[in-house]
Amino acid sequence: MANTHEHLEHAEHAEHHASDPFNQRVAVSMAIVAAILAAISMVGHRTHNKVLQLQGDSNRLLGDVNRIIGDANRIGTDAGHAEVEKSNLFAWYQSKRLRQSEFEISAALMELVPSPEIVRKDADEDTKKKATEISAARAKAATDWKKRAAEYNKSNDKKDNLPDLLERGDEASKRAEKLHAEATRVGTEAAKFRQQAAEKSEEAEHVHHQADRFDVAHLSAEIGLVLCSIALLTKKRAYWFIGLTAAVVAIGLTASAYMIPHHPHAAPDAPVHATPNEQGKPH
Repeated sequence: MANTHEHLEHAEHAEHHASDPFNQRVAVSMAIVAAILAAISMVGHRTHNKVLQLQGDSNRLLGDVNRIIGDANRIGTDAGHAEVEKSNLFAWYQSKRLRQSEFEISAALMELVPSPEIVRKDADEDTKKKATEISAARAKAATDWKKRAAEYNKSNDKKDNLPDLLERGDEASKRAEKLHAEATRVGTEAAKFRQQAAEKSEEAEHVHHQADRFDVAHLSAEIGLVLCSIALLTKKRAYWFIGLTAAVVAIGLTASAYMIPHHPHAAPDAPVHATPNEQGKPH
């Protein structure tokens, strides 16, 4: 396209050297069309810059979304590890509790079930002595089993008895709940950034349509200026009128760019990555 300033200088030069009223009117109209062209060019340039800015903002927000989703996945993995640890501790607790119950039941049975060694009144001393030893052994076994069962209720340095396992299980449960809550919060934040990115992208698309309309208006004004220049050289009014019409069309196109409707697309529901549920958790 011809340079706007060159057309304007050409019009001023023609006006300076021509005394024909037609030439003067054409030269004035060329100056006006040139000013319109300059205004449309400035608006179009700014609009294109805005498109680039909005696209950059959208890409930046999408980058933040990817980073936050990575954080959410990492937190979700940590929460899963805490859930596994909780389940393992619960299974360990159940195993120890079962062993404790076995000791308690064995001790109770040893005390309740009578000894099979029945001593008759006329039994000899060896038989009585053997029966006494058996009874003492049964009592000692019952006492040992009670003692071993009671040891499960005491905390130790290894932190592997029943109170320790319960405490560790509660800590793992609280840690898992905290991590699940954090993962949910981070996921919500990611959804917010995703929505903002979608809004920026939609706005960029709308502004891009406006920029396209400004480009057409710019072309129309350029054509109008060229036709006015031809009218000045050929002294034909038809070129002048067509050139003025093109300039008016350029103004109309510029105004219509601001009236392009903005129809934001319905944002698709973001996929929600469900965190591990509460089913199967020990209570």
